[in-house]
Parts: sequence; C-alpha cells; structure tokens
Amino acid sequence: MRFLFFFFFLLTIGNSWAQTVPVDTMRVSRSQAEQLFLTKNLRLIAEKLTISQAEAQILQAKAWPNPNFSIDQVNLWATQRQTRGEEVVPPLGKNFGRNQQFAFDLEQLILTAGKRRKMVAIEKVNRDRSEQYFLDLLVSLKAEFRNLLTELTYDQQEKQLLNNQLTILSEVLRAQERQYQNGNLSKAEYFRIKSLELELMDDVRERENEIQQSQQQLKTLMALPAETYLIINDGSALPAYAALKQGGFQFFKQRVSEDPPRLRAAQSEVDYAKAQHYYEQARKTPDLTLKAGYDRNGNTMLDFLGFGVSADIPVFDRNKGNILSSKIEIEKTSHQLQEARNEWQNQLFKAYANFVASSDFYERLDARYATELNDLSESVSRNFQKKNISLLEFLNYFEAFRANRETLLKANKNLRNSLEELNYLAGTDLP
Repeated sequence: MRFLFFFFFLLTIGNSWAQTVPVDTMRVSRSQAEQLFLTKNLRLIAEKLTISQAEAQILQAKAWPNPNFSIDQVNLWATQRQTRGEEVVPPLGKNFGRNQQFAFDLEQLILTAGKRRKMVAIEKVNRDRSEQYFLDLLVSLKAEFRNLLTELTYDQQEKQLLNNQLTILSEVLRAQERQYQNGNLSKAEYFRIKSLELELMDDVRERENEIQQSQQQLKTLMALPAETYLIINDGSALPAYAALKQGGFQFFKQRVSEDPPRLRAAQSEVDYAKAQHYYEQARKTPDLTLKAGYDRNGNTMLDFLGFGVSADIPVFDRNKGNILSSKIEIEKTSHQLQEARNEWQNQLFKAYANFVASSDFYERLDARYATELNDLSESVSRNFQKKNISLLEFLNYFEAFRANRETLLKANKNLRNSLEELNYLAGTDLP
C-alpha cells in the first residue's frame, strides 16, 4: 500500500516537472523534416568537406617537386697570404665576391616512370572514394532518420492511446471510489482497479521516455535547439506500395540499382588498391636529380659552371615488399567487394519478404476496427459501472482492447519500416 501511494506521488511530481520545462513545439510533415535534415545535418556537412579535401589533394599531387638552390663554400674574409697578393675582381657590383670563394648549386628532382601521373590517379580515386562514402552515409543516415520519425509517430500515438484509456479508467475509478467509501465495493476490487491505473501511468511515463529519446536523436540529426518539441503531422500516412507488391520480387529487383552506394564504396576500395599498386610498381624505377653548379674561385677556373645528374642504383631495394603488399591489397578488397555484394543480395530478398509479410498483415486489418474499439471500450466502462459485467470481465476487456489498439499501431509502424528498408537497400526512393 505505501509503495503504491509513493509510486503515485513520484509520477505526479514527474508530470508536474515535465509541464514546467519550456518547449517550442514544431509541427512539420515528414518531407519538411527530411528537408531540414538534409540541409542542416552537421555530419553530412562535415563529410561533404572531405570531398573538398580530396580535391585539394589532387591539386597538390599535380605539383612538380620544388628545385633546390644552395650557396656553399663562402669565405667571409681572405688574408694576403691566402690571395698571394692577387686581387680577385668581384663578379657583381663593387664588393660582392672580392677576394672570396663561393659556389651556387641548383638541383631539380625528375620523377620517372610516370610517378607524378600515378600519384594524381591515386588522389582522383581517393576523391571518388570520398564521394561514394558520402553517398553511402547519406543513404544510411536518411534511413535512420526516417525510422526515427516513424518511431516518434508510433510512440506519440501510443501515448495518446494510453492517455485516452487512462481518462476512461479514471472515470471508472472515481465512481468505484464512491462505491468503496459507501461500503458497496470490496477493498480488493477497488485496489485492483487502482493498480491498473498506476500501471497505465507507468506505461505513459515509459512511452514519454522513449519519445524524448527519439526527440533527442532527431534534433541532433536536424541541428535543432534542445527546447524544440517535434510533432509529425502526417506520420501515419503510408506511401503507395501496391505496385511494388503486385509486381513481385523480380519487379522490385529491376528497380534496384545494380551498384547502390554501399557497393560503389566497396568498389572504390578496389580501385584505390589498384592505383596504389601501379604507383608502387613505378617506385622501383629510380628518380633522376638534375644538377647545375657555379663555382667562383674554387678551382683552376676562376668561374666554373658545371652540370650533372644523379640517381639511386637499384641494387638492394627494388620496392618488392610494397609491390607485393599492394597486390595482396587488391585481392583482399576484391573479396570484400564480393562479400558485400552477396550480403546485399541476400538482404534484398529478406527485406522484400518482410515487406510482403508486413503488408499482408496490415491489409487484413479493418480500418474501422480502431474506432469500434474506442466505442466498445467506453461501452464496457459504462456497463461495468452499471454492474452489468463483473470486475474480471471488465479488466479482461480493457486489456484486450488496449492490446488490439497497440497491434494496429504497430502494424502501421512495421509496414513503414519495411518500406524504408527496401529504399535503403535499393539506394534510392522506390516508386
């Protein structure tokens, strides 16, 4: 007894606190909510910047290596003994280089075997890979967002259902309380109805917690202020699906892209591994370094100008390890692509089977059944107050009506989720 009253007190305090929290109600349709999500989602914005970064890396890969310039062998002063009394005329100006030795060296690295072109190819594939991962993320987040909208709609509708039943039960409870106080109702029967009211209140609280969880995730995805409270106007409306069902699985497969974003992302990994392999093969060819040097007063010639070239001799390192590793990477990513394709095809079949099962169940439900359940629930309450039915019959009817209303709501939710699963696997919105 003390526990029940204490529990009722906590629920009352919780509801009072919830009502004092300032909220900004936002009523939108599913399409309006999705448009906000597509334009404001920070994760999508950040991922799109990755494509711009990849474009910048292409620009960087196209650049030639910078030449290297150095000044060497500069003596800051010279004695008479060192010059042996001979004056070295400065090459420039009046004093620069007078009685001094110095050397200029200029070097330019020349990439051989098309390394620069292959590095550009790597960065282009990396750009394509970033684009495919962005599209895959977009499709995944869109599916998650739509499922959250469906979950929020379902929870809000179920909360409304529970509140309606709680209203009916409260009226019954007030009438039975008077009977209990007049001695016309046993204590056990009164508290059985009271406990049912507490159960409903607890269910409302749990549903509100789930609503707040969905609200939190949706507001994060839509970059909305924390005080916003979302209400979806057309949450129960289902998209047209009759043609998709009547056409069968083959009709569905014909409208599915052969390369959805998830498979294109896996294919880009193979392309990247191939581009990396071509570059590693090119690296076994040594690069050339062209040299030009000027030496003033450093050898037998007063002004010496010379040219040269240098290159590594590929005796010990011919990049065999990196070439083999990149070749294995191609094989590995190819297997991963095939696995992703097989998994995707199996998921298509399973998702379509779930869609057919969900639609069959939904279509067997009578649209008028929900309204009739409300009328019957009120009728049963009146008959119980008039003592036309027993407490046990009332409780059984009450629980049955509630379970059936929840089944109706869940059938709509499951069908909507199954349709979104098909859209996600198809990589596009199916007609």
